Amino acid sequence: MTTPTRLYKDIDLSLAKTTSNDVAKRVDVNAVKQSIKNLLLTRPGERPFQPLLGSELYRILFEPMDVVTVELMKGVITDCIGNYEPRVKLQEVAVNPKYDENYYDISLYFYVVGIATPVTYNLTLQRLR
Repeated sequence: MTTPTRLYKDIDLSLAKTTSNDVAKRVDVNAVKQSIKNLLLTRPGERPFQPLLGSELYRILFEPMDVVTVELMKGVITDCIGNYEPRVKLQEVAVNPKYDENYYDISLYFYVVGIATPVTYNLTLQRLR
């Protein structure tokens, strides 16, 4: 029995075209990273028929930048990925506030189910008004 060459596939949300004028796709780790980004940046209630899907990061983003907020963000990220992304075995969530630049640098360290290589995903959250 042979193992599949690609475990996970998804369309590329940039909607870029391939040379055959088809919509580009994301595969394996890149598909999972795109899914994580979508989950974390989706507000609860934003998706029709899935009112609980998403995270509260936008609400937390405007709280004071302190240790309590950093720990709250870690918890929200861990819960969101644990509840909605079964393809991820999360190892660590690092949230580093950049006080002078007024943004958070988030690093996720995880394994994708079926892939033995550890993955790092970085995301920047900045307050905009």
